[in-house]
Amino acid sequence: MLASFFIFMTSCQSAQELKSEQYFVEGYQLYTTHCSNCHQADGKGMSNLYPPINGSAALADKAFLACIIQNGMTDKIKVGGRDFNRPMPPNKKLTDIEIAEIVSFVTMKWKKDSTFTDIETVQAALKNCKVY
Repeated sequence: MLASFFIFMTSCQSAQELKSEQYFVEGYQLYTTHCSNCHQADGKGMSNLYPPINGSAALADKAFLACIIQNGMTDKIKVGGRDFNRPMPPNKKLTDIEIAEIVSFVTMKWKKDSTFTDIETVQAALKNCKVY
């Protein structure tokens, strides 16, 4: 009975909705592994050491997010009126799809974006990254 219900529910979703859910779940797992130690599970950062993602204006710029996830950041950043200047290490081992999934998770979770960030968007962003 439960399997029939699951099949019925997933058959009612569009391919876009299914992909959004997939990216969200995968992104959550990757965020937990690679990001939450500093930015915390709730995205609120760690005191004055690490900036919050939840509520950050950076959520509006998916290209910026992709770049700092891959390349890290050494510049000072202001979030919520507070300055943060601890360097963020690069994540060079993450693949483009993994970065797309993390960007999807954080923007869907804390910006309330309803769609995933596709790999093409991330690949284009990574080709044009500035050093931060």
